[in-house]
Amino acid sequence: MLSLKVIRRVASLTPKHWQEKPDAWDNNDAANSLDDFEIYDGLRRLFSSSVQTVVNIPGGRYLDTIAPGPFHLRAFVEQRKFYGRIHGICNTFDLDGQQIDGRSIEPMPGKDGAPLSIDRWLMHDWQKLRPSLPMQLTRVAWSAGCFVVLPMALVHIGFIFDQYGIQPGDLIPGELITA
Repeated sequence: MLSLKVIRRVASLTPKHWQEKPDAWDNNDAANSLDDFEIYDGLRRLFSSSVQTVVNIPGGRYLDTIAPGPFHLRAFVEQRKFYGRIHGICNTFDLDGQQIDGRSIEPMPGKDGAPLSIDRWLMHDWQKLRPSLPMQLTRVAWSAGCFVVLPMALVHIGFIFDQYGIQPGDLIPGELITA
């Protein structure tokens, strides 16, 4: 049975070069992709890749970073504007204690009771969003709370999931720890 481990380095929790300066594209890239994303079959590690796990996108909310603890990855979710086969992070919490539900969103009910949030916590790659051409990469892994890996890492993760018979919507258990 597959399981996941995300190892967050303490240094990645400080993504700014200069803490006293505001969020900016040239300030928030100091500690990029220092964390590890690992896939296990039992005790055997099948795959490891660097990953960005801390909110670093200018204007993002740092507290939307996934908190240490258990989570699930929902395999092969709807791509919307992303390239690659992406996955949803769900059944966990962010750093300010808000729940991220099985749909990979923080449910915040609107006036009619329907979820208000359209933001999703995902695992995706560094490619620019559509309508940019495929394989145009951003300068660093920009995260608004997502796990962000290089494109070939996302391909490899999908390949492993395929080999293990993982279907769209299947849940893979994981844990995020701080090292």
